[in-house]
Parts: sequence; C-alpha cells; structure tokens
Amino acid sequence: MPLTKRFNLLVLLLVSFLGATMGPFGTYEAHSFLHRMLYWSSVSAASIVIGSASRRVSRRYVPRTKPILQDLLMIALTVVFFTPPLWFLTGQLAFQDPSLGPPILRMSYYVAAITLSVCMLRRIFPGFEPVGYFGEKTPDQPEGPRLTRRLSPEFQGPILRISVRDHFVDVISASSIETIRMRFADAIDEMDTVEGYTTHRSHWVAQDAISGTGREAGKTFLTLTNGDQIPVSRKYKPMLEEAGVISNR
Repeated sequence: MPLTKRFNLLVLLLVSFLGATMGPFGTYEAHSFLHRMLYWSSVSAASIVIGSASRRVSRRYVPRTKPILQDLLMIALTVVFFTPPLWFLTGQLAFQDPSLGPPILRMSYYVAAITLSVCMLRRIFPGFEPVGYFGEKTPDQPEGPRLTRRLSPEFQGPILRISVRDHFVDVISASSIETIRMRFADAIDEMDTVEGYTTHRSHWVAQDAISGTGREAGKTFLTLTNGDQIPVSRKYKPMLEEAGVISNR
C-alpha cells in the first residue's frame, strides 16, 4: 500500500505539518491548528493513494520508452480522480460549504500544475525514474534485474531476498515487500544481474544482503542486513560452503 511506504509517510507528515502551520487559502484564519492538520492530512493521504494508482496505470499501459506520454496519462488520471475528493474535502473540512471554496475547475488547474511539477522533478533527479524525457537513463540509476520490471513503482530496492509461498513469490527489500504470482524458479532466473544463492527450496538471497551466519538447534541460517534469518537446508549447504558463504566446520 502506498501509505505504508516510508518515503510516502514522510511526505504526508511534512506536507500536513507545513499546511497546518502556514494555513494557505484562508484556512489559517478560519480554523484551529488541529482542524488544519486534519484537512491537510486528508488531502495528502488522498493525493498519495490516487497519485500512486495513476502512476501504476500509466506505467502499465504506456511503454517506458515514452516518458512524456506516461506522465501526460498520469496527470490526466490524477486530475480526473483526485480533483473531486479534493473539492469535497475542501468544502467539508476547510469551508463547511463547497460553494465558499475555490471552483472545481480552478482546483483541476492546481492539481494538474502540481502533478506536472512532481513528474518533471522525478524525471530530472536520479533514483526516481529510469528514463528521462529524452530517453536517456537518469544518472546513477544502474540497470536492475529483470524481476524489478514486475514490481510496482513504489517498491524501494535493492532486492535482498525472494521467498515462495504456494504459487506466489515474496520480493523483499530493506523497506518494501511485494507479492507477485509466478514460479519460484522463474523469479530466481529473473534476478539475473544480482549475485545470490538458493539456501532452501523456498528461499533465495542476494550475496550483498548476507551479513552473517549462525546455528540454532543444529540448524544453520543466514542473517541478512535487514535482520531477517533465512534457513539453510542440507541440500544447499555444501554449495554455500564451497562458495565460502558459510563455514564447513
């Protein structure tokens, strides 16, 4: 969920606090700090959820090689689906009467302008989008494994491990977890650019994610950088010993 992402939560808290403190659009004089905090928190939460959904749809239906069309679709979807709840929240929480707030067409303009600014910043600064407006990869954005193409834009890598549950595969990073439906063997194959090891019939870990090893009740496990402990089965233990990941003593 978008609201569970650490970065999105930080943005929500920051925007809510700044909006409640500064009180733009006449909300400072009309309401208390707690009332303004409620209004801006609601607006921020709605914008994150709808904006994330719009981005996901635009990435699904427009190729990554057409970033301008991707962003135009995202802007259009955000305007269509975010402006009505924004107008409603403003009328109910900020003015108690929608007719006293800004007209819905003006709000649509505000939403489009802010969404456009966000899209441009994501294309300019590295680490947010893999392709800029001129088709080049943004600086310092290395090519990831093929598996990342199946993940939502909100997933924050790098991938530390993948685990299988029935017909689903959990993809885990330090701050994100996402579940996709696919074969475990295919998921491992799509981690093609990352060095890693299968430790168990249900677990694969990235080499750089391993921070230590341990034993408990006669069973060996790997400790990852995020604190996860991954079991090592007898079948894969010799391979890990040969690779020097665990001791053969």
